[in-house]
Parts: sequence; structure tokens; C-alpha cells
Amino acid sequence: MQKREKQLLGVMAVVLMVGAYMYVSAPGNKAADPVATGASKAVVDDVAKSMDKARLTPPQAYRLGLLMDNATGNPFYTGMGGISLEEDSAQSGGGAEFVYSGYMKLGKKLFAVLNGIEYAIGDEVAEGGYLVQSIDKNFVVLERTDGSMGRKLTRRVPLVEDDTDKIRIRVVKKR
Repeated sequence: MQKREKQLLGVMAVVLMVGAYMYVSAPGNKAADPVATGASKAVVDDVAKSMDKARLTPPQAYRLGLLMDNATGNPFYTGMGGISLEEDSAQSGGGAEFVYSGYMKLGKKLFAVLNGIEYAIGDEVAEGGYLVQSIDKNFVVLERTDGSMGRKLTRRVPLVEDDTDKIRIRVVKKR
């Protein structure tokens, strides 16, 4: 264990001990006081009434559903970020299907091959009104603005490799 980890554990232990002392031996324990119990029940009832009044509207429920569907299990996720909405053809009116088959680097410029056509970052894709946001060797990020609600829709297209197109190189050592 490193020195800073030991220090952090020491501070945490001291805080836990102080908290336990305050919880167990503090004078005037309010949990045993019947007046305090009645007051806390009134607060809980008041909060319950407030929660009943503050129901989610349908747009809020939709946004919350999007966030729940796209949440990652890792709170420290360092992906491309943003909300990704995988559109189906019923929702988007014939959503475009993309095939990312590779990328090329010419000088400092990257090109992604989508549906057999080369696109650079910032280019508009022929189908769907998407712009190429970023190019990686394993995926391409496409983005477009939804006209009806004005929000940005992000789509991540993974690399699709065909085994028949792979080049096989074998090195033979001369004797």
C-alpha cells in the first residue's frame, strides 16, 4: 500500500470513530424523544404529499427513459460521451443503415469508409443527414440534429470486418 492510501484509510477510520461516538453516546438522543418522533412523522408526511404533487410530465419521463437506457455500469466511463439514440426505422422514418468497413490516413487527414464512400471529419453522410463527428480505428461517431425537438442524436457505428478481405502475410526465413 502506498503512503497516501494509508493516510486516507487513517482519516476514514478517525471519521468513523467520531461518528460512532456521536451516534451512540451523544447527550439528548432525539430518537428516544416522543415529541421529536411526532415531528419527524409530520416531515415525512409532508414530503410524501410533495412527491405526489410532483409527478413527471410525459416529456420528462421520456428523457429519463433515454438516460436510463443509455446509462453505463461504469461511473468512470471515458467513452465518446453524450446520449446515443439507436433509431429504428419506425421512429426515424426509414433510418439509414451504415456499414463502417475501414479508415484511411492520408497525411494528417483521416477518412472513414462508410457504405463504400470515403468521408472526412465534418463531412455530411449521403444518407440520413448525419455528420462525421470522429473517426477511430474501431468505430465512427455520427451526429445529426433532430429537426422536431432540436436535440443532437449521436450514433456510433462499429467496424465491420470481412474475413475474406484480410491480407495474410507469412514470413519465411531463408536458410
